[in-house]
Amino acid sequence: MKRTPSIPAQAATMIRNYLKANNIAGSVKSEIYSMGSSVNVYVTDLEPEVLDKLKTFANQFQYGSFDGMQDLYEYTNSRDDLPQVKYVFVNNKLSPELGQEIWNFARNYYAGMEDAPEDQALASKFYNPQMNEYGNTIIFRLFDGKYMRDGYWNFAKGIEQVFVA
Repeated sequence: MKRTPSIPAQAATMIRNYLKANNIAGSVKSEIYSMGSSVNVYVTDLEPEVLDKLKTFANQFQYGSFDGMQDLYEYTNSRDDLPQVKYVFVNNKLSPELGQEIWNFARNYYAGMEDAPEDQALASKFYNPQMNEYGNTIIFRLFDGKYMRDGYWNFAKGIEQVFVA
């Protein structure tokens, strides 16, 4: 007798198929626990545009969200046409290689980075008073793409940008 996969496993399979169809390297794991279930998606070095599309696709498998102000879970996205879980998490990891590329960009682009160490592993020890940020924060903000209007990612694609204050 063939065993039917759990609902979280079905959701994970559909997300895994999306990754394959879009040539995104990563892994997907489902979990069932007391009072809920979840799907975790693990990818590395996805640019913000691709990550946003992945999150939009994956979030349809989450049937609600937790409201911390009222301390309750709200069922705001229940659908009968998809296998759904309580939580979907998309984790985009920054590789050391891309972290170094972003750090090199930041060191050459921003004022106040003249004394910054060359190795991005030391970025957490460098403070830029003009930006009021530590180096590792600068790296993660650029990686996230919501800082400086996708500045690093446009630079990596060869897109020239003009910034208006």
